[in-house]
Amino acid sequence: MNEQSPMNGDGGDATSSRLAMDRLLERPISSAALDENTRLAAQRHEEVEADELTILITRIGDEWLGFDARFADRVHEPAIIRRVPHRNSEHLAGVAAVDGEIVPAARLDLLLDLVRDTSPAEPRFVVVGPPDRRWAIPVDEVEGMVRVPRAMIIDPPTTISASLHRHTVGLISLDGRLAALLDSARLLDLLDRGLR
Repeated sequence: MNEQSPMNGDGGDATSSRLAMDRLLERPISSAALDENTRLAAQRHEEVEADELTILITRIGDEWLGFDARFADRVHEPAIIRRVPHRNSEHLAGVAAVDGEIVPAARLDLLLDLVRDTSPAEPRFVVVGPPDRRWAIPVDEVEGMVRVPRAMIIDPPTTISASLHRHTVGLISLDGRLAALLDSARLLDLLDRGLR
């Protein structure tokens, strides 16, 4: 008997595992079982989609902001922002190269009446929007992603600034502080108007 140990490095165990996996994947499955598994997988996705949001938490100045993860494409190291001649939109800072793509950069601090840190310790770009309407938004800090039950999103009070209130869906409580969940569609429309 010549059993191969997974530690001896000749791949005998890996080959038998591959053969077992092939047999598993090639086994016949009834259409009823396939339909039931498909229904269960879709139902779980719909439940998660309906009950929770994944949110990217960032900070500009003293204000914590949340971007819906479906709207936030990626977080990137800050790049040089080049001014666009003959554009006077207050919130258009210019354009920046992000992973080889030239995208407009927005001054969300001006748009939402926020005060940025003068020298943030870990500044980042949050790249938002669909592929044909990307924007780079400089932020002072990115805390990370959180999952929040929709039931935990509270209505914003009237005490927050009018600009921030107009672009906020609600507030999220995070370890004793509140983050404003931004309205993705309204924010993107407002940013795009700055290019016209």
